[in-house]
Amino acid sequence: MAVVTNDVAVADMKQLGNAEPLESYPGGARKPWKCRCLNEGCGKTIYPNRNNVMNGQGACKYCAPNAPVAPAAAAAAMLDHGFVTLVRFPGTGKPWLSKCTAAGHLVAPRYDNTMRRGGQCRFCIHRGPGDRKQAVADMKAAGFTPLEPYRNVSTPWTSLCNGCGTIVSPKLNNVRTRGRCCPRCAKYGLNPAAPAWLYVMTHVAFGAVKIGITGRETREDRIARLQGSGWAVVRTWPFDTGAAAYRIEQIVLKRLRAQGHGPYLTAERMPAGGWTETFGVTVVTADTLCRLVSEALTEPPV
Repeated sequence: MAVVTNDVAVADMKQLGNAEPLESYPGGARKPWKCRCLNEGCGKTIYPNRNNVMNGQGACKYCAPNAPVAPAAAAAAMLDHGFVTLVRFPGTGKPWLSKCTAAGHLVAPRYDNTMRRGGQCRFCIHRGPGDRKQAVADMKAAGFTPLEPYRNVSTPWTSLCNGCGTIVSPKLNNVRTRGRCCPRCAKYGLNPAAPAWLYVMTHVAFGAVKIGITGRETREDRIARLQGSGWAVVRTWPFDTGAAAYRIEQIVLKRLRAQGHGPYLTAERMPAGGWTETFGVTVVTADTLCRLVSEALTEPPV
């Protein structure tokens, strides 16, 4: 595991927790750290731990429940928990009219409850996870052959991708809302066993940054195609295999999703794909993405 320096820990606390450390980093992710809350109107002395802040739980116990959440990030987080939101984001503690992706029930879960408790459709809890036959049919229609019994919409479902022959574990709610979502073959023909690039790019006009992977020996030059759409390369990392590049990309994306950062751009803005790995530069900078990649490179494969 990488050793976190004081400078990195302080920068993370300021950027992600909006808190100013009043002492040096105590050296443990779960150790209380004396800080001052920088949220407007607060300024209290607080003792958050780095682990909670990095997981998106906020630093200040006095005002974190009311801290603003970006509507796009909130909607993306709800989708990951099995809800398609139907109206504008009402706030973290108010009912949010949504549709359950498991069975189409109309529900109104609260964002904060869903994030804290891993919310689930209240109808599905009492009536089951939906029609199992329909679940299998939806997976097959998206190009997957399930290899184990169906459990529920938000549990990874071990399946065979009929396109590339790889065993993957997509969630049914992702399949239903995003269509074909095999990580091995959706990356423009990325071969998991062939050399690949991992890249970080930025788009000035969009105010966005992006992380992604592409094969180094594929027919299509994915990086050049993005450059033709106004994206500029910040940094690239070579990998011996696409699988290795994909692992690092997923570590970074998982960490950012845990912090509440959902996709910034839309499929309409990026018709060629890749919009789900974009972030607004005001919340995630190119330097931040590069740092997260560097940290992920030190994590051993599991």
